[in-house]
Amino acid sequence: MVVYRAPESRSPLLTSDERQSFDFFLHETRYRFPEDFSDPVLRATHSEEGLARAIMSFGALQQIYKYGDDPFLLSPLGQFAMREYGRALEEVRARLGNGGKDLSLVCCLLFACFECMRGCRRAAVVHIKSGLDILLQCGEELAWDVVSRDTMVSLFIRLDNQLVGLLGTSLSRTLKRDGERGSSILERVTLGPNGEYVVHSLHGVLNSIFHDRLDMALIMEGRPPSVLPVDQGRTSRYLKDWHGGEDPDIMRIWYIIGKMYVAVPQDGSEDVWDEFRTEFETIVSLVESYLLRTRQLSQKRTFSFDLGIVSPLYIVGVRCRDMSIRRRAIWLLESSERREILWDATLAAMAARRVMEFEESRDIWSKSLGRRVRNVTAVLDDDNGVSIEFK
Repeated sequence: MVVYRAPESRSPLLTSDERQSFDFFLHETRYRFPEDFSDPVLRATHSEEGLARAIMSFGALQQIYKYGDDPFLLSPLGQFAMREYGRALEEVRARLGNGGKDLSLVCCLLFACFECMRGCRRAAVVHIKSGLDILLQCGEELAWDVVSRDTMVSLFIRLDNQLVGLLGTSLSRTLKRDGERGSSILERVTLGPNGEYVVHSLHGVLNSIFHDRLDMALIMEGRPPSVLPVDQGRTSRYLKDWHGGEDPDIMRIWYIIGKMYVAVPQDGSEDVWDEFRTEFETIVSLVESYLLRTRQLSQKRTFSFDLGIVSPLYIVGVRCRDMSIRRRAIWLLESSERREILWDATLAAMAARRVMEFEESRDIWSKSLGRRVRNVTAVLDDDNGVSIEFK
């Protein structure tokens, strides 16, 4: 049995806020992450002050987000969370200058989740992009003293999926680097065995699918893809061969999403989505079943790092033109206060409802009825929220 205790390297006595926040992370927040990440991170807090502060700030914010009403973090616990977060950033910057890149990689992940939880999504994207840059540029050279290489690659593939799936070609606009043609577009994470993509999990399969679609979108915009095109049909084989998963409903939902994405050509007509009415209905039904099993009345909001339900419901809300199924998906988003890293249920519901109104209402534009939104682009900004553009 492994017993954890709050770090005591810098002070023999922790304040009540420090103890409370560390204990909350220990008993609740840690289970939002895989065990092979949270356990070594907790062990490392005894020797890494920056990591200890990151953990305590995360625990404090998670407690506020899950149970409280303090969106501007004005309460004493909210101020504590922001103060410890700032100190953690300072400590990590200092360690990065001394070669602590593996620690910085771990903290980039924690900082990104912290910013997502408090609603500052552009700041979260900056942290994710910084971590991916470290991973892609220095992956083979890192000491991997905190968390294993395989675990960190797997976790950043999940973050990469969020960036590609949510932002796509608009990533450079969110980062405010429009002048850097192509340099702000994500490269594929090619740190698997023998240089292959990590495809032993659904996260890896989806990463390959999302990047194939991103590369096609770049080509259609007249921009170079991140890498040379992959073998045709390879992602289909990956998806066919993939199996396993922790939650059967969630895994099945994403398996269906992957199959649809592989089947729909990037440059094809929007009408092709009409062929997936059965799949859309199955996704919504599976989400309803999942929420029925997991919804806890005692908590106000849910934050998750793993594959979730917000993105699939958003896809149904935007792509499914069956009025009943589409409205069920949007209602589920509107009634769920969930953040799954960058995906926010409330904002996703607003975007999906706007698409539905455009496609179904004559009042918006006399010729809009029957027209279909082909692409929805999100640009994130911490000052102005989220800008959504339809094409």
